[in-house]
Amino acid sequence: MSSNDRSGARIAAALLFACCAGAAHAEGLRAHQVTYHTTFKGLSAGDLQLTLKPDAHADHWTYETRAFPSFLASFVISGNSAERSAFTLTPAGVEPNRYQLNDGSGKREKETDLTYDPAGRVHGVVEGQPLDMALEPGTQDVTSIRAALIADLAAGREPHEYAMLDGREVKRYVYSKVGTARIATAVGAVDTVIYRSDRKGSDGHGRIWQYWYAPSLGYLPVRIEQREDGATRMTFTLRSLKWLPAEAGGR
Repeated sequence: MSSNDRSGARIAAALLFACCAGAAHAEGLRAHQVTYHTTFKGLSAGDLQLTLKPDAHADHWTYETRAFPSFLASFVISGNSAERSAFTLTPAGVEPNRYQLNDGSGKREKETDLTYDPAGRVHGVVEGQPLDMALEPGTQDVTSIRAALIADLAAGREPHEYAMLDGREVKRYVYSKVGTARIATAVGAVDTVIYRSDRKGSDGHGRIWQYWYAPSLGYLPVRIEQREDGATRMTFTLRSLKWLPAEAGGR
């Protein structure tokens, strides 16, 4: 997903929602704050902190990603960058409502702010330029697609093909099961199920993503890798996990 590498927030978008059984037990989502340590071609790139919280409205959630880049990574990733997605969790899965991306530069022409409406359209701005287009049902944004996969796994639905709006382009990604493995993590050894995602039509070439989900943690991704030509390009490993109040406002 090469477009995700253009900024720190786009790298952050590569991450999945972390979630486990909790307030919305049937769908597998629970409010949390999780931190991943990241590497790029073997070098430390700093940490990424993801926060998932329920909104005041029933079945509405927000997810925010913050970057804490290493010194070298700070030349391409701003510590002020932020990515935020709001979505509704329905019996059928995730429906995006709004996606916001701020690269931390303070320049309005770099900002993205999109609203998804029930009529099947998305409108707003992408990198400062207006966008208004029709979308097929089920199209995700670059963050909600991760939540959609997690929600499907937690609900017992096998991950499949997902459409995603990336900037101004709708792309399709196919998820397939690779196998299982027990791996060591910051919260102890856990059994995981491994999935990979490929862009549809890539024929296995180019960059792929591979995810290690822990069923015992409600399919929290405890490790993520981006690979290219058989070599690992980026890694995201679980550093810490904190569960948050189950209701909006901590009630």
